[in-house]
Amino acid sequence: MRSTILFSLNGRAVELGADRAGMMLAEYLREQQRLVGTKVVCDEGDCGACTVLKAAPYHASRSKRAPRFLPVNSCIISVAQLDGSSIVTVDALRSGAPPTDAPVGAGSTDALTPVQRAMVDCHASQCGFCTPGFVMALTGLVEKKLRTAPGYPRVISAKDAKNATTGNLCRCTGYQPIIDAAVAIPLDQCQSVEQSLESAPVRRRLALAIQQPVLLDGPDFRFFAPTQLAQLGAFLEKHPSARILAGATDLGVVHNKRKQRLIAAVSLHLIPELHVLEERVHKGTRRLRVGARVTLSEVRDAVKQSVPELASFLDLFASPQIKNQGTLVGNLANASPIGDTSPFLLIAGTTVEVYSPMRAPRQAARRSIPIEQFFLGYRVTALAAGEVITAVEFDLPSARDVVRLQKVSQRIDLDISTVCAAIRATPSRAGRARLGRTVTGVRIAFGGVAATPLRFPRTEHALEGRLIAHALDPELLEIFQSEMTPMGDLRGSSAFRRVAAENLLRKYFRELALEDRP
Repeated sequence: MRSTILFSLNGRAVELGADRAGMMLAEYLREQQRLVGTKVVCDEGDCGACTVLKAAPYHASRSKRAPRFLPVNSCIISVAQLDGSSIVTVDALRSGAPPTDAPVGAGSTDALTPVQRAMVDCHASQCGFCTPGFVMALTGLVEKKLRTAPGYPRVISAKDAKNATTGNLCRCTGYQPIIDAAVAIPLDQCQSVEQSLESAPVRRRLALAIQQPVLLDGPDFRFFAPTQLAQLGAFLEKHPSARILAGATDLGVVHNKRKQRLIAAVSLHLIPELHVLEERVHKGTRRLRVGARVTLSEVRDAVKQSVPELASFLDLFASPQIKNQGTLVGNLANASPIGDTSPFLLIAGTTVEVYSPMRAPRQAARRSIPIEQFFLGYRVTALAAGEVITAVEFDLPSARDVVRLQKVSQRIDLDISTVCAAIRATPSRAGRARLGRTVTGVRIAFGGVAATPLRFPRTEHALEGRLIAHALDPELLEIFQSEMTPMGDLRGSSAFRRVAAENLLRKYFRELALEDRP
């Protein structure tokens, strides 16, 4: 058992105890390391000024070309969560390798990287406060482009640049020069930070360290990171109020706003089985198993071919920085009625796998909860005390299924849903071909229309076998409206949510009806 955490910061090993591990990374970088290039503005993971690159100890991506160093928000990640990871900040970026005796993060103003040089040449900085975050986001894009498969052009398009900087805000409204700078980056002159700022000895040291669990027991911060699920029990019995950390993108915000300080936490990042992302066949149905530590970015890449609608929907879910840190299981466990992924999980035959490290030896320590039984009330789930979600598993739609995921929000990008919808059905012409297609296997789920994410079983039953042309008959819409009890808040009134939800249902079936026309 280790009593300190170990991570790499700009190529150098850093070992810390409980007195520093409870700090947020941005705070630690600025106040303890004097790496003030990383800026803090929102403290919520919204603006991107605090962006750094992180290479986690385990990766669930099935692509060998996936970059290791990914942009994340340092303002909402605790230092303890860095254990086993490598971090690169803007202070360390330079052309060529740093001198061996240079302090951590020592920079050189006459050795700008191609990304930094492009920002200068295109006049992409005005007040300059957001500039380090944009530089790091674009450096993360370069890391991705440098791993492009042979035969594909290694260029950065304006669309690439806009997607990569979705999580970065410029308060001077100087976006066009930033996009121009991104497009102008000469990739043939770029060097991966993995090559320039990660030493083999430090990487080997990290690889050895993550084989041992971590226990930090300070007066103000207690932290446990097991390497096996079986090791969880003792800590949770001693600290029953300890928070379980996956990506902690929500908990980091709660901590920063002093609504609930993180004083006892369990991190799952060192348990290899929780990073599993695998497809399997169960009773003739293809299913995807997603471990508790699999990030939203990894899920998105995994379903690009099998569920392109989900991949496109995740593009609007949050910023790249949030998706590179946050997890699908964390979004589910949050149990928000407007959680964007919950409606899809409700229509995809999802099972929630949980583990109880404190259950009596003669009882089963693992159980599966059907997703329909998981949400019990507003932010209340079926998890018993001490239970931890280890994975979710859901169906991959067949080629005949029509799946649509939609959300209504005040902004297209980076906004919480007012209403979100997931609808799935299989059109068929069996027996009634001359009258048009019917729908079977109908599944409908919405967020934002009740205290929990909601399935609509009566509406589904009424639609089963119905002609698409008659799907929106008045009696059907009455059933639909009777199944929801939306609440009003700052994002939308109850009446607005009813109208928005019905419009999303109408949109789905009108699009199916258009395909029926000769």
